[in-house]
Amino acid sequence: MSKNNSERDTKAQTDIEFVDLLNRDIKDNPERVRPVSRGLLRRIQIIRNHADANRRREHQED
Repeated sequence: MSKNNSERDTKAQTDIEFVDLLNRDIKDNPERVRPVSRGLLRRIQIIRNHADANRRREHQED
């Protein structure tokens, strides 16, 4: 199922607004920028792997 142009345009606009907000916050508060720990990156990867496996399994069931 593909998204229509208006849904894509809305998502693109939302993405742009988020990046602009993030950019302003980094410029206004550079002291808040912190590196992401390896432990957190590992946890994120585990969650992504589980999500990918779930999507593949759901797709196979269709």
